[in-house]
Amino acid sequence: MGSRDPETDTAKDEVTVLVTGFGVRSPPFGNNAVNPSHLIASTLPISFTGENLPNIKILHASPIPVQYRVVRNVVPRIDFPPTVTKGGMEPFPPLDTLTPPRADDDDLPHVDLTLETRPGFDFILHIGMAGPRKYYTMETCAHRDGYVARDQAGESFEHDTYWRDTYKSPEVLRSGFDVEDVWRRWKSDLMGVDVRPSNDAGRYLCDFTYYTSLVEYWRRDPGGKAPAMFLHVPGKIEDLDIETGRKVALGLIGAMVGSSRRKEKEEEEEGA
Repeated sequence: MGSRDPETDTAKDEVTVLVTGFGVRSPPFGNNAVNPSHLIASTLPISFTGENLPNIKILHASPIPVQYRVVRNVVPRIDFPPTVTKGGMEPFPPLDTLTPPRADDDDLPHVDLTLETRPGFDFILHIGMAGPRKYYTMETCAHRDGYVARDQAGESFEHDTYWRDTYKSPEVLRSGFDVEDVWRRWKSDLMGVDVRPSNDAGRYLCDFTYYTSLVEYWRRDPGGKAPAMFLHVPGKIEDLDIETGRKVALGLIGAMVGSSRRKEKEEEEEGA
């Protein structure tokens, strides 16, 4: 018998990807009255596949408010649902049942999930807007500090030290993907679309949300590889822009899954 091709072996015939976007309206996002990230996320199909890919099931989260406190409280519960433990996965509650706490609540605690809680998804893709840009970026890392800009509740996290003091987490956390391989796959699948890698997610809610996801993986396995990625999209919201954003997001998801599967198969063959 011949050896298995790591690109074509389809032993695992389905993977699950969580996709999130930010609130569409109320109040305006900077100079943009509408944030296109959730518009793009909401157009993604329930599932899709592609050449040498398994069936990819997409789960859509409710739009995330552009508020630091809400993100820190809600995103960990979306990424690591309390119903998913080492004992197995119970029926997953609708994502929109995770009611965001009031942003003006001074006593709002950070949700400190038990480290027994398991990921609810195989992969996570957060989508956010980088309004002035005319191109799409896959963000390779996220930052713990430096959130000076005020969120839509008027709050700055410039002096926030929660992650540093409580978790002792690094200043920068990186996606666990082979980002060079993901970018190569992504770019080759989107001829004519300007897509780029980036190591600066902007020190605002996009960067903050990305770090919130990555730090939850880091807490459970500091040496592990977090299967999360952040996609920045331009601020345009015409139908053609949303359709292009949809193709870009699906292309990135396919690149993430394809790259991860290849790495898994290579590691299996090395250990055989």
